[in-house]
Amino acid sequence: MPDDVRSRFAPVAANYARSTFHASTERLQEVLDLAKPRPGDLALDVATGTGNTAFALAPYVRRVIGLDVTREMLDQARRITAENAIKNVDWVIGDAMALPFQDETFDLYTVRAAPHHFADVDAFLREAFRVLKRDRDAAFIDCAPPAAAREVLHEVEVRRDPSHVRSLTVDEWAERLERAGFDVELATIRELDWDYDEWMKNMAVAPHLADELAGVIEAAQGDALTQLHPVRREGRLRHAYWHCLVRAHKRG
Repeated sequence: MPDDVRSRFAPVAANYARSTFHASTERLQEVLDLAKPRPGDLALDVATGTGNTAFALAPYVRRVIGLDVTREMLDQARRITAENAIKNVDWVIGDAMALPFQDETFDLYTVRAAPHHFADVDAFLREAFRVLKRDRDAAFIDCAPPAAAREVLHEVEVRRDPSHVRSLTVDEWAERLERAGFDVELATIRELDWDYDEWMKNMAVAPHLADELAGVIEAAQGDALTQLHPVRREGRLRHAYWHCLVRAHKRG
């Protein structure tokens, strides 16, 4: 995992504990509906950040391990754990592409809003497959714009956060997962009405750069403009933003 992931997220860790997207009850219910946790499960939430997904899983499983590469993110998770007296979560520093766990350890694997930072998607998926028990499931949620919009958003993503690598389309997700050995049970895309200003504030983007990047989105043309359909409401930019919702199975 590149050091720039740590350097970018460490100073803004607290923002992700309260981010509307990351902490939203509706978005977390979406994870639960996709992952289908069971009471006896030992779950692994990879790139857990400040632990939002792990906390959502905790009431429904035996135990959750939240793994992240950035210590400051996990410090926020530990703070929330203590404040809420949550007893069945543990936090581990580690890399999604080289997990510090034995083969077939976990009943459930989840990752949300992180794989676009991973330098080697195939290695990350091989590791997910390796640590998951046979006949069990994994849930993957990540940004997944359609191809035309992706080219515009890629410039914005990289300039907003240079640790961004690449967003995959839903079809690319399915292809990569099958190559890793998974059976893809569900692969769909969900579009959100995106709050551009909050997105920039999560990473503490300087106002002048945020204005420049808003201009990139609003200057989109052709299919990208149709897909993004940017609009100003009460002075705030809104535009489309997409995530894949993928459930994958490891055969017994």
